[in-house]
Amino acid sequence: MTSKINITRGDFAHNWTLEISTPKGTKAFYLGQDIKFCNRVLNMAPSYVVDQIGTAEIDNGTKGNTLLAKFICKELGINGWNFKRLKEWQLCAQ
Repeated sequence: MTSKINITRGDFAHNWTLEISTPKGTKAFYLGQDIKFCNRVLNMAPSYVVDQIGTAEIDNGTKGNTLLAKFICKELGINGWNFKRLKEWQLCAQ
């Protein structure tokens, strides 16, 4: 299983989408605004998440982006077996 966070930037917020891929397929989960997701879904301050992954550099294509995606999957108990049962909106913080 591989995972990454696709980041889109708005005027006042960054929106995250978690993309998970296995040899059998890919699925994307809209997470919502970065800060809201950390606070509401992970129940963690964004600064704590940064401390846990070891970097604040999470732009698309960076190592920190992959670390963030893995951290989210670990914290939410998402793995290569169960991610297909989740709905695309089920992890959203909005």
